[in-house]
Amino acid sequence: MRKAHSFLILLCVVLPANCRAESQAIGNSDRPNIIVVMADDMGFSDLGCYGGEIRTPTIDGLAEDGVRFSQFYNCALCGPSRASLMTGCYPWDVGQAPGTSIFANLRKNCATVMELLKTGGYETCAVGRLDMVTAEDWHAPAQIAKCADRFLGSASGGAGNYFKEAKGTPWFKVGQKYDRPSGAYSTDLISAFVADFIEESAGNDRPFFIYVSHYAPHWPLQAKEDDIAPYRELYEKTERTGLMQSRLNRLMKAGLIPAGTTLHDSALNAKPVAGGALAVERMAIHAAMVESIDRSLAETMAALKKAGKVDNTLILVLSDNGASHQAGRDRKVPPGERPGSTETFLCQGPAVAALNNTPFRDYKVSNYEGGIASPLIAWWPRGLKGKGRIAHRPCHIADITPTCLELANVSYPSKFRGRNLIPLAGKSFVSVLRDTKADQNAHRSIAWPRAVRDGDWKLVLQNAAGPELYDMRQDRNEKKNLAARYPNRVHKMKQLHAEVLSPE
Repeated sequence: MRKAHSFLILLCVVLPANCRAESQAIGNSDRPNIIVVMADDMGFSDLGCYGGEIRTPTIDGLAEDGVRFSQFYNCALCGPSRASLMTGCYPWDVGQAPGTSIFANLRKNCATVMELLKTGGYETCAVGRLDMVTAEDWHAPAQIAKCADRFLGSASGGAGNYFKEAKGTPWFKVGQKYDRPSGAYSTDLISAFVADFIEESAGNDRPFFIYVSHYAPHWPLQAKEDDIAPYRELYEKTERTGLMQSRLNRLMKAGLIPAGTTLHDSALNAKPVAGGALAVERMAIHAAMVESIDRSLAETMAALKKAGKVDNTLILVLSDNGASHQAGRDRKVPPGERPGSTETFLCQGPAVAALNNTPFRDYKVSNYEGGIASPLIAWWPRGLKGKGRIAHRPCHIADITPTCLELANVSYPSKFRGRNLIPLAGKSFVSVLRDTKADQNAHRSIAWPRAVRDGDWKLVLQNAAGPELYDMRQDRNEKKNLAARYPNRVHKMKQLHAEVLSPE
């Protein structure tokens, strides 16, 4: 059995009462609706409110009336991030150990937030990527139906194709095989399903939980031509490095990144795919895909207003990992096809991903900031205090489950449906939402397979040349390795890292 480590474990009081009975006794009107919107492979600075030039007016509006987190972390890769988000645990503890399949089922030592909230009286909905919404076989629609009252999407991984069903990625709708309409854009299908679910909730006093797991902007880079064209014009006129510097300047001005941060040489010198072919097109298509997420959220907001559900709904917007530099699946555009159409398969590649991750070094999969740092916007009219502020407390994707459970007044049990549950690793950030001065720079320790953060210090262990130590107060861009100057700190942080990753 794994040690119960105090540095990132929230010890929850386990009450013997049935979760459903307990939560209903408190009163549904006091519990917020919760919508978690997660992009796939979106970079730290892609959103306008995080410095990007991409048009995201809906999300930017949520940021103006909500909270932006400057130091929110994911797990660098889709499977681990989803496992952690759904369970509130570290991914390697619940079936997503390094080197294992990112599409594996969760171990029977955890429960997902959807399972717990449904038991606690919430109506539940899952849309898009249906990975790990249940600790049972999440590839089986019948198992998903046990925790999601309504769902639409695929239970087999990534997008495959944004305009039609791709081989190996069948779609399901409320437990049945879904004949996905050819020509319809995946993000639009997600938007319509979410809006219908919300509008049908009008007059129902039960709170709802919606997990909107977008495919965009994960490769293949595909979008509508009308959405791509304005960005093509923009990126033809502006050098990539100039765009990166503009993003960085806006991030520093907003207070999201320390003043004095400079761009990393590796990002400035990142190479385009295929020697620069279609470089502008890749940036433009990626931007159009990010904008499609914002347009999707605009439809969600309209549905909330129509259903009278705006005031007491918490919306969280984040990304599962940093932008992807992977280009192994990139294909030459067939003659006569426009880049970004249903018959093309393009990847971002290092140069585009470096722009998306500005100002951080490295990309998806990496434990440098470019792989694990994510935007997080929280919006909640009734419960959130201090509009437009920035929270600097380090937080982790595992924190979302305990946050949702606290707001729903659902206790985390020691046993659930015959499973013996391990303790939560995440910590609720409800206090940050409700108190403008709560834990702005509270000490926190967070681990990844090849890195650990302890307070303001981060130790990276993925370089064969040796450990790297960085001061996150001044050097979020990880340019100045201080390992040689502070050997004792390196030693202690290596011990900390080994302790949380290694079983007894």
